[in-house]
Amino acid sequence: MVDLDLSIVEQGIKDVMAQQVTSQKWNWIREIKTYGGEFDDGTLVWVKTFPAIWVAFQGSGTPKKTSHNKTEYPVTFVVLVGARSLRNEETQRHGTDRDIGTYLMLKHVHKLLIGNDLSSVGVVGLDPLELGRTKTIFNNKTSAQSISVLSQEFTTQYTITASDRDREEETTEEYIHRINVDYHFMPDDGIKDESDLIELQEN
Repeated sequence: MVDLDLSIVEQGIKDVMAQQVTSQKWNWIREIKTYGGEFDDGTLVWVKTFPAIWVAFQGSGTPKKTSHNKTEYPVTFVVLVGARSLRNEETQRHGTDRDIGTYLMLKHVHKLLIGNDLSSVGVVGLDPLELGRTKTIFNNKTSAQSISVLSQEFTTQYTITASDRDREEETTEEYIHRINVDYHFMPDDGIKDESDLIELQEN
C-alpha cells in the first residue's frame, strides 16, 4: 500500500474530476488545476479560464494517536468553482442554457465528491470525503462582466505510520522476549561455563 500524503490526496481529487471531463460528462469545464494564488492577481486575467475549478489544501485538524506508531491525520481540502457572465450578476451564479453558473458547478462537485474515497483513481487508505462549509469568494461585477467564485470544503483523514519507529520497537520487543544468561562457576576465570537463552512469556 502506498503511504498517503497531501500531494496524493490533492492529485486524487483533481483526477477524479478530470475523469468526468474525459468521459464528456463535464463538457462545460475548461480547466481543473491546483490553486496557486491566482486571485491575488488584480488584473483578473485568470477569469479567461472560466468556467474553472481549483483544488487547494486548507489545513489539518488535531491528529489522533491510535497506537505506538500510528496517527490519524484529519485534513481539509477546498474545491473552488468559478464562472463568469457577460450579461448580469445573477447569470454567473445561475447560468443560462448555454453557460453554466457556479451553483450548478457546485452541485456537480457535491454529487461527485461527497462520500468518495478516491479509490477509482488509485488512492488507497483515505476515508470518504465529507462535506464542509461553502463560502463566497468572489461575487463581483466589472464594467465588462460578472464574476462568481464559490469555495467548498471537504474533510477526510488517513493514517500516518511511523515505519522507522515500528522497526525499532520490533527489535526492542525481540530483545525483551529473549534473555541470554551466562553462568560463571567459582573460581571465576573470566570465561563463561554455561549459557541459557530464556524465553519470556507474554502477559
